Amino acid sequence: MAVTNKQNARQIWLDIAKGLGICLVVIYHCTEGILNSFQNTESIQYLANFFRSWLMPMFFMVSGILVRRSIMQDDAAKHHSKMLDWAYIYVLWSVIIYLVRLFSNSFTNTQMQLNEILFILWDPVPTIWFIYALLLSYALTYLLRNQSPWRVLPVAFALNIINGVYFGWFEDSIFQQLAWIFCFYSLGFYCADKIVAVVRHNLFSWHWILSFGVLGLLVAVFKPMVPVFLAPFLSIAMSLGFLVICYRTSTSLPANAVKLGAYLGSISLFIYLTHFPLPAASRLLLNYLGLYSYAANMIVATLVAILVAHVAARLAGRVPISWLFKRPAPTKKNTLSHPAKSH
Repeated sequence: MAVTNKQNARQIWLDIAKGLGICLVVIYHCTEGILNSFQNTESIQYLANFFRSWLMPMFFMVSGILVRRSIMQDDAAKHHSKMLDWAYIYVLWSVIIYLVRLFSNSFTNTQMQLNEILFILWDPVPTIWFIYALLLSYALTYLLRNQSPWRVLPVAFALNIINGVYFGWFEDSIFQQLAWIFCFYSLGFYCADKIVAVVRHNLFSWHWILSFGVLGLLVAVFKPMVPVFLAPFLSIAMSLGFLVICYRTSTSLPANAVKLGAYLGSISLFIYLTHFPLPAASRLLLNYLGLYSYAANMIVATLVAILVAHVAARLAGRVPISWLFKRPAPTKKNTLSHPAKSH
């Protein structure tokens, strides 16, 4: 997506947040693969702790900000269509990821069971839970759109904390992720204007950026010791720090760099959907070539994910490629039209 004069700074920095964020998701999934494959990787564990603390909360907060206008203004038919779109993508890509992982069991460290596809309504296959949680968060927010935030937000944060205290309650179900993540989506929805004002405020911007670095370092090292009731608020503070960095980036970097960040945001869904085999594939390829290192794994996987998503975005308007990323429009019944009688 090219940045045009019609786009305001608010939209650009949110696109940059999505673009940088999705690249960090690819890196995070590389850290998970490394942790599943090697021993004595303390530095990688710290990096994984850092990402787990704020990356998904930031995405859901941004999603809540972006959907506020449409949820409040669009008619019921548009909401219904959007939820069907998310459901279509979720089911289709669950099948794709399931098949790829099933046939790669023999040479990867992620083992897919033959019957796992049968349980996707409550237990998503790996990586695609994000889409399902977005669908459910959207549906819940639409139903609760006219409720006071003072009713919704306390319940949402209470669910987050309860999920942390009694982690096994929702184990192996989408409700585990939803209970964790919905509070950030609802916060973005109900407090969109306040969040934007905080991010764009000049006076405290460096405080937020500094807090992102300091809290990130502390959480990376001491995450297992963070009290459950404190975790969501650390996630919010770090997410705001990251968003401030993205906003400052949009106002200070050269135009071409800003356009690149915004473009990555515009193809973030393509990156998310198509990147799932790349951390393992790049690790195997680099090992085969004798060029493997943790950094090389992360860089190669991220660059290839961007390239694949760029190609997918270019081809997404063509059938049948478009069916991978967009629900086919329902066919309209042909009706015979009769010429008007002349008098």
